[in-house]
Amino acid sequence: MKEDGLLQKPEFENIQKYLQFGERTDCNEEIMKIAMNINEPTDGLTVRKILLWMNQNTARINNVRDKRKFKRGATEILESGERTGCCDSSTLFTSIARAKGIPTMQIICINKDTGRDGHFYVVSYLKRSGNNSRDWILIDSDEPVKDIRDVRLSCLDLNDRNISRRRYAYAYTDDYSSVELNGIKIDCIQNMNRLQDNVWNMIDKRDFLIKRERY
Repeated sequence: MKEDGLLQKPEFENIQKYLQFGERTDCNEEIMKIAMNINEPTDGLTVRKILLWMNQNTARINNVRDKRKFKRGATEILESGERTGCCDSSTLFTSIARAKGIPTMQIICINKDTGRDGHFYVVSYLKRSGNNSRDWILIDSDEPVKDIRDVRLSCLDLNDRNISRRRYAYAYTDDYSSVELNGIKIDCIQNMNRLQDNVWNMIDKRDFLIKRERY
């Protein structure tokens, strides 16, 4: 994996790290209750049901200037009943998934065309149906879900930072509050933009070539 502009490297072998709650991916009794009420026979169905629950019980707010962006933990997001964007969606999903015992990390990406318009994905370590092997599975937790069949799951290429046609990863993190560059943290819209501008100048754009089709 190319390391230019990579602010946090993934630790795919350190499974326990991605089960621990953090500053943003925090947990309370309500999140534990939500997790315990989702009882499905496979990991794949479990994450689909988490996403369905999020879409049925919280609202996705389309306001790019919402001052709550990049400031709240999972418990605050749940209490408000509103997700301000992909950051909130990934944070809430990560907390519920970990409460369910599913190792999950957040992947933060930059837009390969503009250097802005970043995106947060999640990747969960899921057991394959019918055997004990597991894979890191990429999920866009901000996609609208009306039915579990709407959820797209794909294996993450562990060596390729091209997450999709448009997006390139610059941090694989257990909790986005720990992502920092030159004293800039992801804690408000302005700092998110400053951090992305710095990352854009650090990354090797030659690595933007997608090695395989995902969607």
